Formats: sequence, structure tokens, C-alpha cells
Amino acid sequence: MHFNDIFVRAKYRNVMGIRTKVYIFTLALATPLLSGKISFAQRSDHQQSATIPCDSALSSNLLNSERIARKFGGYGIDVLYSSAALRVSNLYDSKHITRTLAIVDYPKAIDSLFSKEHQLIVQGGSIGSTFKANGWKIEKKNIFLGELPPSTDWNKLYHLMGNISPTKLSIWIYVFYIRKDDKVFPYATISEVYHPDYLSLTDLKCINKDSDAYLKRTKAVIRELKKVTRLLTLDFEKLAADK
Repeated sequence: MHFNDIFVRAKYRNVMGIRTKVYIFTLALATPLLSGKISFAQRSDHQQSATIPCDSALSSNLLNSERIARKFGGYGIDVLYSSAALRVSNLYDSKHITRTLAIVDYPKAIDSLFSKEHQLIVQGGSIGSTFKANGWKIEKKNIFLGELPPSTDWNKLYHLMGNISPTKLSIWIYVFYIRKDDKVFPYATISEVYHPDYLSLTDLKCINKDSDAYLKRTKAVIRELKKVTRLLTLDFEKLAADK
């Protein structure tokens, strides 16, 4: 995978009225994980999810944006990078502390049934909120739940997360499906990396009752994790300061 070092800056306004600055760049991506491109980890008969008491903020019915707003009193989104194939977004709380870094692999083809929603998302809209506001039902098909070890290579991200010390970060990789009128589409593969005070791996297990089936690092998961961890080395601090 090779990164283009030329960035073109553009400004958009998202559907929530939040000013968003988008940095467009080209990435050579050769590992799409949409439906049919990955072998999902299967749950063994002897595996059982532990019973974990979960609070209301960990309801599986909440969108990530809704969960951040409920837990921290506000929500906003900055699209840091965007191309036809990939988007990197900073989802933050009322104090502008990054609670989720979302890496989105778009599908190669956009069906006309959701082209309007896709355009709003390209312009900076929150993915879940945009589809929900337009009458789509959302389903998430899990690929992987896990943790990333601490790394000083991610100091810029740690700074956006409130200048925290290097620490492990939980990650959730899934395919984002949309459904309307008995039609279902795999819209994107999303890898979300979370602030440690927002969602831990234990929290992700609360949200996903079948979590034990998706803890295995398959070859496809390892490829995606390599891409994600490389993206986490980008200078998010400088981009945020330039807004």
C-alpha cells in the first residue's frame, strides 16, 4: 500500500450543520473487506459469551454518534481524509475530544437507490445519521473485535484524544449494511478505533452479544489491521490545528 503525499484541501458542510474540512488524498487500497471478500470467524460450539452487565449507553440499538452524545453531552464530526475509496473521520464529543477514529472503505459501485445519501456523506455527513434520517435501517455484520497495543507512533492521535499517554485502544471492524423495502446493500466496511474512556473491548462485548465469534485474527483481519495501524501514524494533530 502506497500513500500519495499530495493533499487537496476542500470545505464541506455536513447534514448536522457542523463545519467540516475535508482533506482529499489518494490511497492505493487492495484489501476491500465488503461482503464476499472476507471469511468471517465462526463461533465454536464450546465458545460462549460471558454475561456482562451493560449500561444503557452500550445498547446495540444506538448509533455511534448517538452513543457519544449520550455519554459525553455532544457530538461532532470532522472528515480528515476522503477519496473515492476511503474516508477517515474524527468523531468527537462536546469538548472536541476524539472518541472514535473511523476508517471507512466505500464500495466500488454506488447504487442509485442510495446515491443521494452517499453524496451527503461524501460532503461530510455522519454515515449512520444520514441513512437513519432518510428512512434506512442499519445492520452491522461483525468482522473483528479486539485491541491495538500502545504505540508512540500514534502520538498525534493520542493528542486528539485529550493528550492521553500511549495506551491500548479497542477496535471494531464491521460491514455496514443498509436496508429499505426488502432491499439490502453492503454500504461500507468500517474500522472504528476508540478512546479508552469511551469504549473498551469489554464494552464492545456488551454491545455485541456474539462477540466470541469475532475475536480471531484471520488473514483478512490482519491485512485490515495493518492498513488501519498505518493510517493511525498520520499527523492528525496538524490537520486539526489547520481547521
